[in-house]
Amino acid sequence: MPQSLDHLLQEAEEVEAQESFVLQNGKALKICVKDSVFCRAGSMIAYQGDIRFESTSGGFSKWIKKKMTGEGVPLMKAEGEGDLFLADDAAEITILKLNNETLFVEGRHLLAFEKTIEWDISMIKGAGMASGGLFTCRLFGTGYVAISSHGEPIALDTPVVVDPNAVIGWTAGVSPKAKADINLKTLMGRSSGETFQLHCQGKGKVLVQPAELVSFGESR
Repeated sequence: MPQSLDHLLQEAEEVEAQESFVLQNGKALKICVKDSVFCRAGSMIAYQGDIRFESTSGGFSKWIKKKMTGEGVPLMKAEGEGDLFLADDAAEITILKLNNETLFVEGRHLLAFEKTIEWDISMIKGAGMASGGLFTCRLFGTGYVAISSHGEPIALDTPVVVDPNAVIGWTAGVSPKAKADINLKTLMGRSSGETFQLHCQGKGKVLVQPAELVSFGESR
């Protein structure tokens, strides 16, 4: 049934919270910026107040790693004071609070994190350009992290084999390695190239989404 304008405006009203990271709804993140925050380039949908944006390569060593993988984590820094709203093509957003912990997040699923979180780019063994240049961003420290996913994340125990196009990330202690399976491409509906699986060993959890994102250089 149609709803009144007043009802829509009331239901969609901006949320108020004490935390710096809060969900405006399941697919939009609100960040209270008081100094600076890192977020994915192009994820800003709105902001209030005095906020400035600048690109960041994360330093020379991270730029080198980005060139070696063929891709990068396209981060930007938001500085100033105000409210920042982010989204990722209507994907679901999950807010995490790391407490002196380490989390590896695949680049396409990293939405934002506080400046108190240290980060570095980590490449996956066996995952070169042929497998889509799979890499992750290693996050460690204490603070808020926001990730995006197509559907609610699923946490799987290791050892486990996952599709790289469905993986979101994993906890410390997990050792992933990409392995090719040429025969699997027919069953998976790939039209060309090799199909790669991500073999995760060690002790920890692997986060996957109930959807597949096509990797760079891959066709279906």
